[in-house]
Amino acid sequence: MKKLLLLVLAMLPLSLAAQTTRVFFKHTGEFASFSQSPDSFNSVSISVSRVSNTGTTPSASILFTQVSIATDFSTETFTEITGAIPATSFTGATVNNLVLNVDTSTLDPTTSFAITCVVDLNALTEVCSPPTNGVIQLTFTANGVQETRVIDFNEVITNGTTTTHIRQKSDNSSANVTGTIFGVSVSSNLATVGVNHDSSLEIIH
Repeated sequence: MKKLLLLVLAMLPLSLAAQTTRVFFKHTGEFASFSQSPDSFNSVSISVSRVSNTGTTPSASILFTQVSIATDFSTETFTEITGAIPATSFTGATVNNLVLNVDTSTLDPTTSFAITCVVDLNALTEVCSPPTNGVIQLTFTANGVQETRVIDFNEVITNGTTTTHIRQKSDNSSANVTGTIFGVSVSSNLATVGVNHDSSLEIIH
């Protein structure tokens, strides 16, 4: 959940629908994140963190965003999958070996939501539907190339009808990541792992 790896999307002047879904997670513990843009029109970002909400069963949370812009800039298609995942889907005792293995079709709709939207950038309209589900399998390993500390990060991202509020205090390390996202291979040394200290993620849709 490092700000450098969070995808900041353009704020569109769309009429927001009623805010009907809210999820909130308090993060204390290990996290891993990864973001890449293979070209000027496509990008993907994923962050997974351990959750420590008082009075709840130990779990983790995921924030996945994928964006594709038409080459003629007529439309933007984005997918967002966010919410609670089982603690067993994010394993590893230290940042030297964190493994994410989650099937998005198994997420509980009462503690998560998933959406794919197509935004017409000319008419400024938005059509949304459930996304295609699949498996995300990633292994993160700290490489020690760079270490940073986030003292107090506070960011609000609005994308169509979805608002994401991230607050973070953490100790971070650069990391390697390998695996697959919905069957597409991933291999990079530009990931991040670390430990959250009283961080939070709030999403309203």
